[in-house]
Amino acid sequence: MRKIIMSGLFAVAVVGLAYAGADHDRHADFSNPKTPTAAPSCKGFYGLDDNLTPCSDFCGQYRTDNPGATCECGDGKCPADGG
Repeated sequence: MRKIIMSGLFAVAVVGLAYAGADHDRHADFSNPKTPTAAPSCKGFYGLDDNLTPCSDFCGQYRTDNPGATCECGDGKCPADGG
């Protein structure tokens, strides 16, 4: 029984490490309040293990610097980047 539990814990640890090391592509869709009719722009955050924090930081700063702007983080790459 002990071997089964230890094998299970090992498998969970390996899967967790593999998931954590996987590249999670994220992008930010943002709009400029000065050009409300323009299509939203896209900024990609690629190549890091967890891109949610840089994307969230970018959106927070963008909304602070541009009152009335929108900025949302999403999964995947920007359409122009093949995503």
